Amino acid sequence: MWLSRNAQSDKTSSKPPAVRPGTHTSFRALKQIEAGVLNVGYAEDGPADGPVVILLHGWSYDIHSYVDVAPLLASAGCHVLVPYLRGYGTTRFLSNETPRNGQQGALAADIIAFMDALKIEKATIAGYDWGARTANIVAALWPERCKAMVSVSGYLIGSQKLSEAPLPPKAELQCRIHEIHARFRPPDLGARLAEMGLRRRHFRSLRSGLRQSRPRRRLDPQLSLAARSGAGRAEI
Repeated sequence: MWLSRNAQSDKTSSKPPAVRPGTHTSFRALKQIEAGVLNVGYAEDGPADGPVVILLHGWSYDIHSYVDVAPLLASAGCHVLVPYLRGYGTTRFLSNETPRNGQQGALAADIIAFMDALKIEKATIAGYDWGARTANIVAALWPERCKAMVSVSGYLIGSQKLSEAPLPPKAELQCRIHEIHARFRPPDLGARLAEMGLRRRHFRSLRSGLRQSRPRRRLDPQLSLAARSGAGRAEI
């Protein structure tokens, strides 16, 4: 249910206004703040006394993933914060001596430090991809700081210990096939498939089955470009 501040007081509800993607190209305000081991760059929108919503981007995108979302939430009375994660945009390490660590727990600790720096006790934390996993970890380790969580696609919380154990052979085979799909197709694809004990026709039949099982949908223009014959796919 979408409730604006006025709608809440009147006990009436309304749907969020439609926003065409690409309507906005910049944020209302871009700021910097020292938080933990970082100087964090972030976008801010909405009233300072509104309920806080922190939006976390994924790899390899940035805060502009939310350039149309932030004003929508701000118009509903939310105080919206969209930080660049470590390694992105204007976010920088304060010291050259600090180890450059991209572990999942480090990104979650960054968000807690960011909230502390802004004196935010509790927030609704939303994200996708790496941002979704970061939101998951904040909710799991610091539940008292998380009013609500929205986790869209991407990764689950990973366990390095559990990852050491091999999967059953059939599952391992499927992972190898997925790896070929995800990476740029090498010129020696046939030879690599042969090394895995696969034949090209098996690869084609699997790909055909996946296409038939998926609903047809309009792709993002960048994805359409990557899907053209002979074009490589982005590497994960």
